[in-house]
Amino acid sequence: MLVPFLAGMEYSKITQFKLLDYITSGVTIGIAILIGAKYQFGIIIITLISIFVAILLGFNLFAKAIFIKHAKWKTILLSTYIVFPFIAYYFSNYESENPYFLLHLIILIWVSDSSAYFVGSQIGKRKLFSRISPKKTWEGFLGAGMITLIAAYIIFSITKLNTWGYWVVFGILSWLVSSLGDLVASHVKRIHNVKDSGTFLPGHGGFFDRFDGYIYALPFVLILKNIIELL
Repeated sequence: MLVPFLAGMEYSKITQFKLLDYITSGVTIGIAILIGAKYQFGIIIITLISIFVAILLGFNLFAKAIFIKHAKWKTILLSTYIVFPFIAYYFSNYESENPYFLLHLIILIWVSDSSAYFVGSQIGKRKLFSRISPKKTWEGFLGAGMITLIAAYIIFSITKLNTWGYWVVFGILSWLVSSLGDLVASHVKRIHNVKDSGTFLPGHGGFFDRFDGYIYALPFVLILKNIIELL
């Protein structure tokens, strides 16, 4: 739970939280923890709320009216966008089924981010979303998808966990939503005129910078588990 705490603190500084904002966020997060700990369906509700807010943030990339500028959204986004996915994960049984789940997700997202940068810097010409992230290209984005699938196959071959079909979906989902999450985080920082969320990693920014795709992708991958269990 170190990642949401540190990323959340950086986010609160970016958006200039006041005392009431911290109190509101703390109460919201506390209620979510109680619900997740006591009710199994609460985990799904918390996950769905995270996904709903994440989708809103994705749509907001294309909107003229930027709702996340409004002060009331600061506390909502801290709890639902950054913290809720980790609450849902903590109270789920993912670790008992696959103790290396988070590591696998981090590896796939790292592969996606790194390959997008490498491919984009080598052959990238067509801008993906220049208004928010000028350096990202379509070539890098698509190249990252292919390389992430290769990485998913390698993990499947080594671990033999689940099926190859699961890892295809897992890989594609990790690539797509983490790429979108990176754009969302860039959008938040650009709105508040901040280049890096922190200085934890000199030259690479803070926790919010490094784990933006991971934070955004986690609730989508968690809901994938629930869908697979119903099939």
